[in-house]
Amino acid sequence: MSKPIKGSVCLNHPNKEAVARCATCSKPVCGACAQVHDGGTYCSQLCYDNAKRTGMMVEDVERRKAKANFRRQFRIIINLLILAAIIGAAYYFYTRNKSKVDQTLKEASQTVQQKTTEAAETIKKNTVERESKYKRERESALQ
Repeated sequence: MSKPIKGSVCLNHPNKEAVARCATCSKPVCGACAQVHDGGTYCSQLCYDNAKRTGMMVEDVERRKAKANFRRQFRIIINLLILAAIIGAAYYFYTRNKSKVDQTLKEASQTVQQKTTEAAETIKKNTVERESKYKRERESALQ
């Protein structure tokens, strides 16, 4: 078997030096107690079965994670393709209707500018009146 583990004794045989540690529970075991399965040393069949079961669970989790990552990447690719199709359709529409689109944008820009100017004038007019009325009320209250 292996060289003894310095300073450790077998948990089942306290008079024998341990030669390995269980791959599952890390208990020190002697050569008589050590069970070698699939390249690992175990203290009992139970620990080997637990390691095997845990390994299967880890493999299952890894498989599910890989599947979820694939789905996520697939969704990203589909979303990018849809976005590219929308951009392509918009470009196609714009190139076929450039004059109409430019005219509509120009009209919308003028409308926005006109409404902005009207709103600014209304705000200025109402603010001045309010400030004047407020100021008059406060000045009369002070006297």
